[in-house]
Amino acid sequence: MAEYLSPGVFVEELSSGIKPIEGVGTSVGAFVGHAEKGPVGKAVAINNFGSFLRTFGGFTPLGFLAYAVRAFFDEGGTSCYVVRTCQHDVAGKPLAVASKKEFANASASDTVTISASSPGSWGDDLSITIEHAAGAPADEFTIVVLESGSQRETIEAVSILPASSRYVVSAVENESAAIRVTDLGLASRPATATAVPLTGGTDALDSALSPGDYVGVDGSRIGLHAFDEVDAINIVAVPETVDRDVHVGGMAYCENRGDCFYVADSEQGIETADDVLNYKLAQGSFAGGNALNSKYGALYTPWIEVSDQLTGGRKTIPPSGAVAGRYAGTDATRGVHKAAAGTTDGRMASVLDVDVRFIAADQEKLNPKGINVIRRFEGVGNVIWGARTVSSDSEWRYVNVRRLFLFLEESIEEATTWVVFEPNGPDLWKSLVRNVSAFLRLQWRDGALVGATEEQAFYVKCDEETNPQEVIDAGQVITEIGVAPSKPAEFVIFRIRQFVASEAS
Repeated sequence: MAEYLSPGVFVEELSSGIKPIEGVGTSVGAFVGHAEKGPVGKAVAINNFGSFLRTFGGFTPLGFLAYAVRAFFDEGGTSCYVVRTCQHDVAGKPLAVASKKEFANASASDTVTISASSPGSWGDDLSITIEHAAGAPADEFTIVVLESGSQRETIEAVSILPASSRYVVSAVENESAAIRVTDLGLASRPATATAVPLTGGTDALDSALSPGDYVGVDGSRIGLHAFDEVDAINIVAVPETVDRDVHVGGMAYCENRGDCFYVADSEQGIETADDVLNYKLAQGSFAGGNALNSKYGALYTPWIEVSDQLTGGRKTIPPSGAVAGRYAGTDATRGVHKAAAGTTDGRMASVLDVDVRFIAADQEKLNPKGINVIRRFEGVGNVIWGARTVSSDSEWRYVNVRRLFLFLEESIEEATTWVVFEPNGPDLWKSLVRNVSAFLRLQWRDGALVGATEEQAFYVKCDEETNPQEVIDAGQVITEIGVAPSKPAEFVIFRIRQFVASEAS
């Protein structure tokens, strides 16, 4: 309370005790895969497919990443993060190498190295011309970058002098998307050169990558662990591989984070329901390794056909990118509590066909085991016809229930940091109950929770019962929250019987 030392009128502001909880985002994608170019082991924010093309290049035979990201945006996604990966050595160093060339000065006593801006064989298409303008200072030169023989960039009037505002290293860093420069101690500007090619770029994709190249470990910045510093991701996929060890690692990664969900692809060309089931359960011809069993992941089959801008024809790709886009699109139009499945929210507008046309009898085998089938229905199109996680725990059977809880938990966690170090007593308890209840009331009104009344939909308890003295003495405040989540109507049953006219009255 303020101290008043003289008579007068004073106005004080008092807190209402209401600190609204805002819902966190639910629809940011996260993809790991192979790209033509771009940084390796760095999570890059991508807000549209054009942004992906500028950073990571276009459609290539290197893998499915570009196709998956395009499908994500085509199906309703609006933002994602992308990590490029490749083979790594035992120390975790990427084996991809940038194309480069050393340029010497006229007397060849020192050099400057010009390299492609990121690793990969794409850099071998670059060549460099060094120009000396007539009358220019002796330290200045111009770099012209050509790609496949056509001029791409010109970085004018750069200097070998580190004190210059046009120092070659920093000027190229700021102005060029194609190249980088390493100064190896030039005493004078490099000699003129005409269309000298950069060479030696490698993608490090010649041999099969290990699961570790896609998943990584804590602190490694490899694969999924390149997302460790990104708080915003929600929907995770690795469309480059159907290795179950990668899927298991991806689901474990999401569970350890506690704020995202993994979308897994089955193998391409599996034509029978029994084979898909064996793939999920690690049985039969797919015996060995781990089965898929997690409340933080879902499995989709079969692969899908999309238009291929690289060839002008069709391309069969894993469905995870398109599925993640449907998650995001449904979140935007209906909410995270709505399953991205069915003839409306599950319809995949960018998909031309499915690789295998499973029928109802196939789905009867797969759906109870937590395998989501993408079906083609005449007159409707290609739709996601399943909404189950791969978990054997019936409490976490549905994808939308799992994702709803992720949303609720993270929203409440992020909005209640103000509680830390507050006096632990009835005033704090009442404030927590009031704020959390207000948030859950909004979710109930939006249809995320079920119940004819608030009491049926949720409860929030924070009082002397949840916080006895020993809990207070331990520096803890415990709030118990119960919610009744909305679950999908998987089996719509109409019971029809005959009746005579007299019964109608």
